[in-house]
Amino acid sequence: MLRSYLKIALAAGLACSIAHAAAPLDPYRQEAATVLPGTDTGWGALAFDAARSWLFMARHGDGMTVFDVRTRKVVADVAGTAGADSVALVPRYDRAYVAGTDGTLTTVALSTLTLVKWEQIASARVNAIFHEPSTDRVIAVAGSARQSSTLIALDPRTGKVIGRTVFDGSRMDRPAADGAGAVFAPLRDRNVLMKLAAADLRVEQTWPLGPCEQPVAVHYDEASRRVFVGCRGAHPVFVALDPATGKVVAALPIGQGVGGLVFDRDDRLVVTANGADAGMTVIRQVDPDRYALVETIATRPQARVLALDPATKALYTVAAGFTIAAPQPGQPAPAPTFHADSFTVLGYARMHQMTARERHDLEDEHEH
Repeated sequence: MLRSYLKIALAAGLACSIAHAAAPLDPYRQEAATVLPGTDTGWGALAFDAARSWLFMARHGDGMTVFDVRTRKVVADVAGTAGADSVALVPRYDRAYVAGTDGTLTTVALSTLTLVKWEQIASARVNAIFHEPSTDRVIAVAGSARQSSTLIALDPRTGKVIGRTVFDGSRMDRPAADGAGAVFAPLRDRNVLMKLAAADLRVEQTWPLGPCEQPVAVHYDEASRRVFVGCRGAHPVFVALDPATGKVVAALPIGQGVGGLVFDRDDRLVVTANGADAGMTVIRQVDPDRYALVETIATRPQARVLALDPATKALYTVAAGFTIAAPQPGQPAPAPTFHADSFTVLGYARMHQMTARERHDLEDEHEH
């Protein structure tokens, strides 16, 4: 097994040399940091509404905050969404579905950001939610017990629960759909990726992920027919998997504490947000089975979630000031205590995409 992954590493090295011969891309630089008022609580996932340039941010104590990335101002703190942990945008039905840490689902009108309805759909945390296009359903992920997770299927027009499926594994992170009838679901506590039939959510395949421990972030690329996975564990890696064979075809190191992964399909770039290492790893897809490290972008500690503006290629993550108490013998590592009114939206862009004013301000900042 080790020998096979050494071969993958050698292939990645070859890919690096090929990538250097490809057209160079401007490096990413921080273009904005906007501090927002808020509580001393944490946050969950991000989602980007490309039609409006709105960044949806699930903030635990403060609810769903919608931020206009063009004006760098808050559009709304959506009423009735305290405990927000994840959001699914369904523009076709003018809906945003907000999943809560308390097992709630809040339905919001996407165009007006007003509350449509609120209901309890699980007894435990709903830690992820997404739209599955082939069945046109919204699917929420809930931790229903210590050893299981539940996928809850919802009508995207009304938010009505239409089915539940229970799986072994206490921590399923947000799955990815291929749009053609398959859903790829990572089980963090079992170090596997499951392929589910979108129609009835039955398990079709369960694949080990080789060097990947604690798979957290998943994306499916339709053009190359590959599943991209960001993994935590003692040796955090990005892996690419061929779902036709269930085989890992590439593995590259990334930073600690990954929580988000996006893919720029135009420039074939995978980006992972690594909160523990305060960085983002940029990886170029040379071809479906070859990948090359491009750069590491310095961010801030705890900046672990990520969103991409597909039009401008800007990257967005969030962070906040925090304090971590000293660990006590025999006790789990303490969680960070975040500082009130320090929540910050961080924007990153390539130099050629910045305005002249933004470039001048950035260059002046570095000179001083």
